[in-house]
Amino acid sequence: MQLDELIRRGRLVTHDSVVPYFAADDDWRDWLNEAQDEAAIRGRLIEDEAIEVDVVAGEPLAEYPAYIWAVQRVFFAGRRLQLVDREMLDAAEGEQWESATGQPIACYEVSGKLRLYPIPDSSGTARVAGFCVPRHPMAAGSDEPGLPARTHLKLLNFALSQYYSRQDADSFDPNKAAQYAAAFEADFGPLVDEKAMRRKRINVRRFVAGAWF
Repeated sequence: MQLDELIRRGRLVTHDSVVPYFAADDDWRDWLNEAQDEAAIRGRLIEDEAIEVDVVAGEPLAEYPAYIWAVQRVFFAGRRLQLVDREMLDAAEGEQWESATGQPIACYEVSGKLRLYPIPDSSGTARVAGFCVPRHPMAAGSDEPGLPARTHLKLLNFALSQYYSRQDADSFDPNKAAQYAAAFEADFGPLVDEKAMRRKRINVRRFVAGAWF
């Protein structure tokens, strides 16, 4: 379903079909873009197993695309890297691990990048599998959500919750806002807070110290 049609349906529900509108098309577009990101995260709707990430010899960090919100697996030079965190490397490898070089066997996430261990001694392409949000926001009226077609209309519940949350005498209705937010949650799951997002950023599995590799 195209963006224009979703906006039209939102206006029908809110009885906001006469110019000048209470909410501009740009508002609806922003709400629906936020809705598709929220739906993708809450429902884990987009999983991509073939994302290519450049690895450069001598560089400890490899940047992965911003549309990945949860890294599940990383492969490099024919090997699946262990997903760890800094504390696991501190415990297993001692104080000198940060400067070690060689073929990477593990990685962890830091500020939207993969910190490879050891620092790669050769360049190449890593393959990353992870859960994603749509790669591009909707901009033109003919654009469609980057989600399965069956979910498109359900995105309106989030947009409507935002419409009725506006501090505006013509649209503010906290009861309706809560109603539509609850409907969106029923379809896609509860809101994931920032602390939980940080935990989900990379699928770390705990191992016994010294034996995680």
